Amino acid sequence: MRSRTGTARAALAAAGLIAVALAAPAPAMAMDGDAAASLRQAREQCGGGEICFWYYRDYSGTPWRWTPANGYRDMPSNLHDHVYSFYANAEGCFIDWDPAERRRVNSGDYAQAYDTNFGRRIDAVGPSGMC
Repeated sequence: MRSRTGTARAALAAAGLIAVALAAPAPAMAMDGDAAASLRQAREQCGGGEICFWYYRDYSGTPWRWTPANGYRDMPSNLHDHVYSFYANAEGCFIDWDPAERRRVNSGDYAQAYDTNFGRRIDAVGPSGMC
C-alpha cells in the first residue's frame, strides 16, 4: 500500500512540471518568405537614424524619410491618414490630432500593414519627447 505522503509528493511534482511548461514562452512565429523579404527590403531602404513611411503595404514604393533632427513635421499630403507601412531606425512620436493621440515609436519598430492600426490616423511625426 502506498502512503499518502508519497502520492502527495508525486502530485506536487507533476503539478510543478505542468506549471513550468505553462510558464515557458511560446516559440516565436516564423515569417513567411514574402514577409521576410519585404522586411529585409525595408531595412535596406531605411537609413540609420531614420523612420521611413510608405503609402503602400509591404514597404512598396518610395519611402518618405524623417529624422529626429527634422523636428515636428506634418505628414506629406499623400501620407496624411495613409501610412500603410513603416520602418523605424530612430525613436519618434506618431501624432493624430483628431482625436488627439500620440504613439511612441522605438528604433527597430516596424509594421508591414499599418493600415489596420494607427496608419489610417497618423497626421504628423515628431521627436520622441513629444509623446
